[in-house]
Amino acid sequence: MVAHNSIIAPSRWDARLAKARPTWTEVNLNALVENYRALDALLLHPAPGAVQSGLRPRLIPVIKANAYGHGAIPVAKALASAGATAFAVALVEEGVALRQAGIKQEIIVLQGAWPGQEHELIHHNLTATVYSAEGLSRLQHSALRAQRVVSFHIKVDTGMARLGVRWDKMGEFADAIAAAKHITVAGIFSHLASADEEDISFTDEQILRFEQSLALLSRSGIQPGEIHFANSAGLLYAGGLRQFSARPGIALYGYPPAPARCVVRLAPALTLKTRLGRIHQIQAGDSVGYNRRFIATQDMRVATLPVGYADGYRRDLAGLAKVIINDRWARVLGTISMDSIVVDISELPDVREGDEVILLGSSARCCMDANIWADLLGTIPYEILCGISSRVPRVYLQENR
Repeated sequence: MVAHNSIIAPSRWDARLAKARPTWTEVNLNALVENYRALDALLLHPAPGAVQSGLRPRLIPVIKANAYGHGAIPVAKALASAGATAFAVALVEEGVALRQAGIKQEIIVLQGAWPGQEHELIHHNLTATVYSAEGLSRLQHSALRAQRVVSFHIKVDTGMARLGVRWDKMGEFADAIAAAKHITVAGIFSHLASADEEDISFTDEQILRFEQSLALLSRSGIQPGEIHFANSAGLLYAGGLRQFSARPGIALYGYPPAPARCVVRLAPALTLKTRLGRIHQIQAGDSVGYNRRFIATQDMRVATLPVGYADGYRRDLAGLAKVIINDRWARVLGTISMDSIVVDISELPDVREGDEVILLGSSARCCMDANIWADLLGTIPYEILCGISSRVPRVYLQENR
């Protein structure tokens, strides 16, 4: 079953495709759900009926930045159907959009409410993050105005130096929490800086610091609520954190950090595609694209594809990238334009205008996924996936199982 931002019949998608520029992403929701289940299975869930203290660990999928370019609302709906009970976003406005789309699960706002956003956060029943006495005061004031008891999570800085209560200052912050009214601690978390590296010394140091912050909180008589620390790398490679809840991001979408050491099978969920546009001949000496950065040394058969850097097909891929056509390679020629690229199809005599092209993804024998793009560009797959433009329609694939 195929959809453009919802699930509709393939025939309707085919009709729609005929009316639009044929460049799109396909998001395989089945792959996404299987990734979720594989990661969830790593958590140390107690046996059914077992007596336990504390809260049962759960997977909290991170769907900030439009679910890393995959589409936050369809991703949330698919994962909610698979059993997810909470999601994590970065911004209040991301949480509000999910609520307006009908998402009922808990939504944790990792960056908390920036000044002035507290009313929206409370109105839409989002879970706040607090990491300063000033933020605590603002949330308390807004909770009083709303005449509600508002729950929040404490963010601890154990080594990222971005946002968070410094781990060794938790005692002072705990005093402020104890004096606060109308707000209550529901959880506590931190973020790992280098859990994907083979040298685990700093990860161990962060875990030790986090434990120290928990001890300081406990001395003030405050229960931490839900504990969540592991990101994708932490969940995959720091087994000691699996007793707590975890917040996977990139692994959920099929790209584990340090893939050679990944302990579960994960599959990329997103493929970027287009179709062959104009096919034509160029002669030896002809140049392709801006600044004549490719000049043909022989007669060539080339094709123009309706995709460019405005879609997230990065300009720096010029001279490096290949595309996949009918399970075979075609190299990109010349400078990548805002709306188009040119590829060499001289060795593909059977391809025709309208044939499908994989720009980012895999076929049976060829792979040009976000890891490979990242290697070519000297970046990380996160940036590749998040960089796919909103003008590229997302098509959601899901088979009933």
